[in-house]
Amino acid sequence: MGRALSIILVDDADEAGAEALAGLSALGLSVRRERLGGLAEAIEQDTPDAIVSFGEIEGGTGAIPHLSIGVRDPSAAAFLRAPAHAVQIAGRLRALVRLTVLEDMARLRMSDAQAAGVPAGPPQVGPDESTILFVGAPCPAFMRLQHAMAGARVETIAAFSTFTAFDYLHERAFDAVILNTDPNPELAHTVCSAMRRNTRLYHTPAILLTRGEGYAQADEAFARGASDVLSADADEAEMRERITTLGMERRRRRRAKAMLEACRAASLMDARSDLFGADFGLRHTDSLLLDRRRTGRRLTMVGLTAHAPTDAGPDRIGAALDQFAAMLRHCVRAEDLAVRRTDDEFYLALPNTPADEAKMVADRICAIAECTAYEGADPTRPFRLTLASNVIEPDRDASAMQAIEAALSVTREPRRFAAYA
Repeated sequence: MGRALSIILVDDADEAGAEALAGLSALGLSVRRERLGGLAEAIEQDTPDAIVSFGEIEGGTGAIPHLSIGVRDPSAAAFLRAPAHAVQIAGRLRALVRLTVLEDMARLRMSDAQAAGVPAGPPQVGPDESTILFVGAPCPAFMRLQHAMAGARVETIAAFSTFTAFDYLHERAFDAVILNTDPNPELAHTVCSAMRRNTRLYHTPAILLTRGEGYAQADEAFARGASDVLSADADEAEMRERITTLGMERRRRRRAKAMLEACRAASLMDARSDLFGADFGLRHTDSLLLDRRRTGRRLTMVGLTAHAPTDAGPDRIGAALDQFAAMLRHCVRAEDLAVRRTDDEFYLALPNTPADEAKMVADRICAIAECTAYEGADPTRPFRLTLASNVIEPDRDASAMQAIEAALSVTREPRRFAAYA
């Protein structure tokens, strides 16, 4: 989701800070510039989604994702070398914020699942070995790259054509993809764009390997979704560090998703769909509300009630509702909570999501549901489900039951038109 993240940019009247402020603001991020001495007060007044610094922050930033630029800060979640492109900064910030939320939600859901009786177990995240994929024409830099990554026990697999590359990418998970821009940078950019259009590959880091230190097409590369631009002349230690840093973030993401998947025990699920049941939904919504009060992170809820023509027949309506419920899970992110409360009532809890984006999610779900035809009691009259939706940001002190009722209460009125295809 591409909302305008709120950022505190920490620097002491640094020129690089001024350039970053202008660049990030132009990209639609909400940026406040603060001096180091005023950071704590700025966080207290309005907690940001992330912090960008151009110097070391004593004491760190707690749970707030922190990106350090130019000066390595041990407390930072990620580091970029200066000068960093504004699009690159924005991309890393969005990735860090999403990863932080994903990991927090995974831990919270696992805790609730265990409290509900699901035995704890290590999530399956695939092989322990780290693997990266080199894509592009063979070159001397490939051998240096392979040797550098072997020093970190990372296997490097080569694909010297895009066809082979995508065969590999669809067969297994890689921690990062290295795209050789020499002699054809456009090919590397095209692969990068294709990865960002693919939901399975969207979060896989794409690092462009370039000839020399400067790269004239850096603007286009980052606009296409490149994670970093790495010179083929970089020493082996730098290659290792920059690639493994991004690769570790990828592995963290897979581990968090595996934790979320491990929570999907049959005892917690609706028996006829892939959604959580009402009991676990209530328990976990309460935890999400407590987490919101503790962290200040936004939480939005979407209530959905499905309506069907009564003469479509109860069996056919039930089958249609089950089919819709099975589809609903795939309309939301891994960290979102999707619950079937009754046969025809559903709700979503979307962490770190403002109401306007939640409304877009609701509208998309309604559009998908209402363009699907189901067979009715009369085979000549297929019908459609029509959905009523409601988006709320629960009151700060609301209980889970109150929040769920507030989301669903206005969706229960039947739609005035017959939903026939």
